[in-house]
Amino acid sequence: MPRNSDAIALTPLRLWGPFVFWAALIFAFSSYPKAIIPQGKYISWDKLAHLVEFGILSYLTARAFRFSGIRYLAGRYGWITMIFGLLYAISDEFHQLFVKGRYASVYDVVADFIGVLLGALLFANLLRRKAAKPLVSS
Repeated sequence: MPRNSDAIALTPLRLWGPFVFWAALIFAFSSYPKAIIPQGKYISWDKLAHLVEFGILSYLTARAFRFSGIRYLAGRYGWITMIFGLLYAISDEFHQLFVKGRYASVYDVVADFIGVLLGALLFANLLRRKAAKPLVSS
């Protein structure tokens, strides 16, 4: 398996653990019978929560695939992140159809996907900045 030099420093647990933990946490929160985020008068805290939780998931997804050490996945981490994020958002809403007191919402999927886009862009931007940083030798 081809290895990326950046991936060598990350053990599989450090690479995939945060991603799996966060995806499981989203699933667990979706299993609550009633949403735990209060609705505001002027802002939908629920949509903001969707954006943030999927932004974090997206960042962790991009990180895991980019540094996986598998050249095919690392080179396509952006597309993989977008597709995975959208499918996970849809599956999260589908899951809520079976939870008493919850319902599926297209607007939640939209908020989730905006979070996916922002998380992936943040990761790509940080990666670019790191690559552009000049090496200082001592």
